[in-house]
Amino acid sequence: MFVEAIITAIIVSIDGFFSGFAVGLKKTKINIKKLLIIAIIPIIMAMPIMLIGNVVSEFINSNIANYIGFSLFIFLAISSFINIRKNKDTNDYENNINLTNSIIIGFTIGIDSSISAFSLALMHHNPFITPFYFGITHGILIWLGNRISLSNKISNIHKIEYLSPILFTIIAFTRIF
Repeated sequence: MFVEAIITAIIVSIDGFFSGFAVGLKKTKINIKKLLIIAIIPIIMAMPIMLIGNVVSEFINSNIANYIGFSLFIFLAISSFINIRKNKDTNDYENNINLTNSIIIGFTIGIDSSISAFSLALMHHNPFITPFYFGITHGILIWLGNRISLSNKISNIHKIEYLSPILFTIIAFTRIF
């Protein structure tokens, strides 16, 4: 169960990497205080959702839980793909990361984390520990994406931007097979 939660948290956080990377392309550094704000919000959002998921899981059988998990991960794949396309088309990134932008980024990534957390809760993952996996992996990958783009070490990043929706789709299908 631990490995499944960590892998899910990393996949959910891949979008965070690209968010940090996009901000860095504008030569904007995300400082540690703003990064902590961004990383804490998914934890706060996922914990109550997981508690609800644990209660709901007592009333549904495992097959239904698997199909719900499948549906949620397909939704995340589609949502992730749409967000990538929208960001690619508009190339609309803020020059400065202020508190408001940090909170908005936190809530945006918190939604994905909460949906994934609900799916994990249906499979009886711990609602008090698992949300921290999401917050920590988001923080690390956002920081990493921001630092890499600031240092210009990766020039072909566009080739892997669709990794997140592809992995969400793979996870979705593992729920029903």
